[in-house]
Amino acid sequence: MAMIECRSAQPGVKSVMVEVPGITDDQVKQARKILDNHLKEESTPSNAVAKSYVAIVALCPRANPSDLWQQIVYRHLLASGWSDNKWKRVSGYALERALSLVYRSQLAQHGLRMVQLPAAEVKAELEKWKIDVAPSKTDLLLQGKSSGEWRLLGAAHVKASIAERIQDDVPASSALMDAGLVSVILTMDAKSWPPPHGDCVNYGELGGRQMERTQQRIKRDYVEVHGQFDALFSFNLRTPESATETESGKRIHTLSLSESQPDKFVRFLIEKNGGLNRR
Repeated sequence: MAMIECRSAQPGVKSVMVEVPGITDDQVKQARKILDNHLKEESTPSNAVAKSYVAIVALCPRANPSDLWQQIVYRHLLASGWSDNKWKRVSGYALERALSLVYRSQLAQHGLRMVQLPAAEVKAELEKWKIDVAPSKTDLLLQGKSSGEWRLLGAAHVKASIAERIQDDVPASSALMDAGLVSVILTMDAKSWPPPHGDCVNYGELGGRQMERTQQRIKRDYVEVHGQFDALFSFNLRTPESATETESGKRIHTLSLSESQPDKFVRFLIEKNGGLNRR
């Protein structure tokens, strides 16, 4: 178990040391070196972060993927001089790229892929289905191969954390689902409360720490009650999974990025792709 320093943004407030399970102090040093090297070698910071994260996940398969993103990558970049605003500009694309890289080979085995495409290509794909949605509202396209050609299966909305802005994706999600396509959330559910408000443990926002029920439910209800997305897949191992049955019939799934394949997400897409191909 490694110990990571977590600094407060408020002047005069002491740092705290947070325990990160599943990774050693030596692996933390290796992970930081991987990140530093990629930042020197890659032409864009987002590609550097994405490729570094994929390598760090492979280096530390027992660690919580969300902790690797929040406590290792994010905190090292802050310590290296990045501002929080720079992280926000870079991290969204980087996380999309990282998840597409992690799942590329596994999905390919089942005639599936999850890709970042230029806006014009995304728009053309959506127009085939008469879906009037801005390409920016479909972070990653999900596609299945049929008769040798890639066919639209749906889209994944990628979020580092579950914040209120996820509601901005609901119209796009509804349009996809109304057309019979898949709309899912992939999230790190990354959220920690620094001192003096918390202990910096990456509990997330979907019930990983003890809160009043109303605080926990409001964001889980997007899926479990209102069914605004077909499923949510959290890569924070502290995120509680949904019960087998929910009010909407849609569920929150929790998984690592180092499980036996096909994992829950891949199995979900295999099932959905089979249903789409039968139409």
